[in-house]
Amino acid sequence: MRRPKDDCIKHRLTDRSQMLVAVKYLLSHGIPEDRIAIELSRIFYVDIDELNLVLDAVHIPVKQPAAGTGWGAVA
Repeated sequence: MRRPKDDCIKHRLTDRSQMLVAVKYLLSHGIPEDRIAIELSRIFYVDIDELNLVLDAVHIPVKQPAAGTGWGAVA
């Protein structure tokens, strides 16, 4: 059986709105932020500069420990 020509071709992911949807989907399924570019590039040709802008827009800041908690309070 013959496969369609389009079966093995990667598509481009360069539109910011589509990229935002893909990033939010991966984050909601537990993919760490530093693995998103790797996962998307397996399926799509990705505009890395645009992806970095999208990741900066949805960046989840890491919580810093409150003052007085941690090793400084022990010493």
